[in-house]
Amino acid sequence: MTEIDGLDALFGQVRAQDPQPGDRLLARIMTDAIQSDQQRGRLARATRTPQVPPGRRSQNRLAGLFAALGGWPALGGLAMVTGAGVWIGVAQPASFTAIGSAVWGETVTVSLDDTVDLFGLEG
Repeated sequence: MTEIDGLDALFGQVRAQDPQPGDRLLARIMTDAIQSDQQRGRLARATRTPQVPPGRRSQNRLAGLFAALGGWPALGGLAMVTGAGVWIGVAQPASFTAIGSAVWGETVTVSLDDTVDLFGLEG
């Protein structure tokens, strides 16, 4: 008898058997099923949408916007860029003034003093 014939005989014996799960295995499967069902119930309770009082709805919308923008890291960058934009707008470097003059032709200066009539409504 060769090695291949021995393997064929062994596989034939295994195919002839009708494997049945043991009682311990079935008990473990049932325990896992019960635990899974309990976890599914906990998950369902945890993901329920809470009832929000009318006064707090705007806070939830703000929190949603906050999360949609990316949280603190994104808002930190947004605040920095906003501050830089305001700074550049207030104290323009000479190169920006030159670029603005080249693109739009002339520079317009607006006085923020309240003694000047901005809209020409007086007089």
